[in-house]
Amino acid sequence: MRKSLISATAIMLFAAVIQSCNRKAETPMVHPDFETSYWIDIDLAEHPVRGYWRQVESLDPEEVSDSAGIANASRLLAEQYGANKLYVVYHRQFELDDARRIFIHWKTEGERNGLEIVPTVVLECYSEPSAMNFSDSTICDFASWCVENVNADEFGIYDVYIRQDEGSPQDTQMGILREAIGDKLVRIGLQPSEDLNRYCRSGVEDTWTAECQGLDNELWANPDSVDGTDLYGRKLLASWVAERADSAQSRRIVWNMIPVAWDYDKPVDDRGYVCPGDDALINDPPILGRIAKCHECIVEGYTDGMLTEKFGGYSCDLHILQANSAGHPDSISFYRQLRNGEPYTGYFASAMNQVSDLYKEIATFKQAKSKK
Repeated sequence: MRKSLISATAIMLFAAVIQSCNRKAETPMVHPDFETSYWIDIDLAEHPVRGYWRQVESLDPEEVSDSAGIANASRLLAEQYGANKLYVVYHRQFELDDARRIFIHWKTEGERNGLEIVPTVVLECYSEPSAMNFSDSTICDFASWCVENVNADEFGIYDVYIRQDEGSPQDTQMGILREAIGDKLVRIGLQPSEDLNRYCRSGVEDTWTAECQGLDNELWANPDSVDGTDLYGRKLLASWVAERADSAQSRRIVWNMIPVAWDYDKPVDDRGYVCPGDDALINDPPILGRIAKCHECIVEGYTDGMLTEKFGGYSCDLHILQANSAGHPDSISFYRQLRNGEPYTGYFASAMNQVSDLYKEIATFKQAKSKK
């Protein structure tokens, strides 16, 4: 009897060891530079106007308030939403002396909360006709100051349109910038299949359409044919990842995790593959579980998963989240709650929770690796 008890105990101990080893084997390896970041407006303003939707010269500079909003936002994004990096976007809404002062505030709060701050600018506004927000000398002086005082390694260029082809006004100015500050330019808002500008060292790529497609996760993971193609959802996202993961591509790419999807209530087709448009008054959060599905797809696209150096991590566009949250006046806007130091509880809260759950999970993988 005693012998059998010893045997049973030995079996149980052996099983526990095997289970423990399996758990360790299942912990993904993550590159130390893998980022979990957000794009956020420098002023946490409700609506961007000067230098964004309107030409700089057409409006007076906007007022600046240094309130505790930046401190509250930095703390929440680090603690509640799992950030380790922020692309802080400036579009000439106020003048450069104010911008310098506010970037120092972001830098101070970033250091307090373990966040890397990347000064990021909109070189060209989105008005019709568009216009450049900075002269060449102005942007070079400002970027040089940012490199010296805020981030020595990266300077962000924000554009969610394809306007940086060789010979374009942005391309020309980026060439001058590259000469002034070196190989530090990061494109925020790179579009699928768009060539990453020759002057950029890395890019943060938009994934909106592929992540939105499909009324449920089964339709997303196993797309049917609509309009003569089944290149939707997972297949479309995987094709975009393959473009960047190709061995001939050497520059680092960070992938966007969407906080806002399109309207699922009135789909164009019965599977929800065809884009119904982008309308901040009716857009919905991404389907529950969609962020995790997209994460699995992107990781599988790289031979070494999250350990691959040119797989830079994940980012999330808070500018679009603010715009859409403001389109639901029945609940408080995202930026307003951030400024108040409150976790977001509005219409897109489920999306932010999906993103933050992923970010925090990746942080635990990094911690598990560091303890070995």
